[in-house]
Formats: sequence, structure tokens, C-alpha cells
Amino acid sequence: MVASLAAVAGFTLVGGAVDAGATATPSAATPHVSGAQLTASTTSYNFGPITVGDIFAPLTITLTNTGTASDTVSGFIMGGADADDFVVDPIGFENPPQCTTVAAGASCTILVGFAPGALGLRSATIIPSDSSTTPPVITVEGTGTEGYYETTAQGAVYAHGDAQQVGDASGTPLVQPIVGMATTGDDAGYWLVASDGGVFTYGDATYYGSTGGIRLNKPIVGMAITADGGGYWLVASDGGIFTFGDAGFFGSTGGIHLNKPIVGMAAAPDGGGYWLVASDGGIFTFGDAPFLGSTGGIHLNQPIVGMAPTPDGDGYWLMAADGGVFNFGDAPFDGSSAGAAGANFVSVATDAPATVQAITDSPALRHGGPGSHAVRRG
Repeated sequence: MVASLAAVAGFTLVGGAVDAGATATPSAATPHVSGAQLTASTTSYNFGPITVGDIFAPLTITLTNTGTASDTVSGFIMGGADADDFVVDPIGFENPPQCTTVAAGASCTILVGFAPGALGLRSATIIPSDSSTTPPVITVEGTGTEGYYETTAQGAVYAHGDAQQVGDASGTPLVQPIVGMATTGDDAGYWLVASDGGVFTYGDATYYGSTGGIRLNKPIVGMAITADGGGYWLVASDGGIFTFGDAGFFGSTGGIHLNKPIVGMAAAPDGGGYWLVASDGGIFTFGDAPFLGSTGGIHLNQPIVGMAPTPDGDGYWLMAADGGVFNFGDAPFDGSSAGAAGANFVSVATDAPATVQAITDSPALRHGGPGSHAVRRG
């Protein structure tokens, strides 16, 4: 996983970097040299809270050979409970020497990146595989956080958890009500969509098109963004799917008799599928989107109006018209806006992008193979 995480993060691993969780013995790769001694400028660091799916700006660590003989570094051993969430780049900023051969008294620079793959405290250890007898042990940790937004028909946006509000349509005269929302995943932008398919962009969200000029059989009720942010889907109340940008088509409920209308959708984090949700909370899965629960068997005070996935694809939230939130899988409950005066909620969206782990290890998320048919649960 380290190599794939590095690729997505834009890092280059050199010097025979060891995969996360490996138990390689340094002496097996690099013979010990009497007199070589590598030390690290930092042996313990906490990245703090980072939104799940984000890649934190890397930490710079200087490795210095304080011994009397040259030290050879063949790689880095990643260990600990959450080694997949951290990556080492031995090249560093500007043009410092690569950490391969470090002469006595010389130094080199490494970068350590953090991309939390799940909520809560994440930790790992980094040990250079070198020729010294006691290489430094670097302990790194950070906390994965996330949040979500709730949207009203009037275009107001409410932020929860670590979600950041960057504007809304509450002060804009609307031809048709807002019915859905999707986020860029970088905490800096989102889209709102109206029932005629008109799309409103905020922050760094990019416009890819709309159904505003198309005659619709049924009104638009929701939207979802693709994994790379290069497109989005709009969904109508009959489950018809409209694709824009690089969004792919994985099926719809357009030809299926529905007990209740479709009210929202969410995309799987690896880009290989999506969910549709009906007003009773029944879930329809397409492609590799897994079923993780529904409110189909729960008495609801108000109908479901939208859904949003967790960044790792192992959970989702459903939201009711009164702002009540139902969490499934690993989706946390960060609060709701239930009871907000005069609010008519229509959509929910997470503030986090798909995790690097979900993108690069998508088979682990797949509950059954991809397909183009609807499977309703609940």
C-alpha cells in the first residue's frame, strides 16, 4: 500500500522502500558498519486533525550521520497499527542528497506524508534500514476527522463536524428549489442543484453542465461528484441518470417500478459505482457500491431526502426532511439540524474526498462484482 499511496500523493519512493507493515530486518539488506550512526531531527510528531481523504503537507525530517563511518540506507521500514496512512519520500525539498549513502558528519532530508484512511487516532513508526546498529525510530501520528453539510430547498447550507461553509443560495432568487448537493472534497467548494437541473457552484467547484435546457420526464432530485472531481451525475425522481464531465453510467432505476420515488444519490469512492436512495430510505446499488443498511424497515417521522458516503466507502448517511441524520457502516454521527426553524432540508453531503486507500485498494471495498443492474435493499 505504501507505493500506491506514494503515487497518489505525488511522492517518489527510492532506495528500496519497504511496504507498510513489513518485518524486514535491516541487517539482511544492509550489513552493519561499526562507527556509522544515523540520528533524526524529529523522532516524534503529531500531524493533528486532518480530514479523512486529504493528504497533509509533508513533514521534513533531517537524518544526520553522527558516526565516524559512512552509512548506507537501503530503504525505510514502515510499521505500527496504521502504516498505510503514512508515506516516506527520501528525496526531500530543493536538491538535498538522496538518503542512500550518508557520509560521516553529513545529512540528508526525507519527507513524511499523512493521508488518514479512517476516523480517529492513526499512528505508525518509521525506521531507516541502514548500516548502523541502532537506527532511529520515528513515531508519527495524526487524527482523521470529517464532517458533512445539510442543504435546504431555499439554498441555505449548514456545516457540521469539520465541514467549512463557503457560501450558499439563501439570498439568491431561485426559479426552482434546491434539491441536492455535492462537494469538491477539499473543504473549499461544493455544488447545489435545483429541481430543473440547474447547477450552482461555490468555492472551487467547477461547472460541467446541467439539464436546465433539457425537457425532463421527472424532476432532478440529487447529484454526486466523480472520484477525481472531473464530473458529476444528476439523478431524477424516477432514477434516471444524467452524466456530465467524466462521470460514467452504471445503471439506473428508470425502467423499474418504484414503491417510492428516488430522492438522492451518492458515488462510491473508487468511481466504480453509486447508490440511489428512495424517500422511504430504501437503497439501490449499482456497479461496485456496497449495501450497508437502510431505513426501509424504520418508521420515519419525515421522508428521506438525501444521502452522502464516507470517504472510505464503508459507510453513508441518510438525511430526512426534518434534518434528522441516520448513519450506517462506519459513518459517524456528528449532529444534525433537526428542529431548525423554518428549514426544509433536501440534501446532505460529506466534506471529505475519497481516501487514497479507497482509490488504490478498491477491491477491498467491493461487495460483489460490478454490474449495471439495480439491487434494492430495505
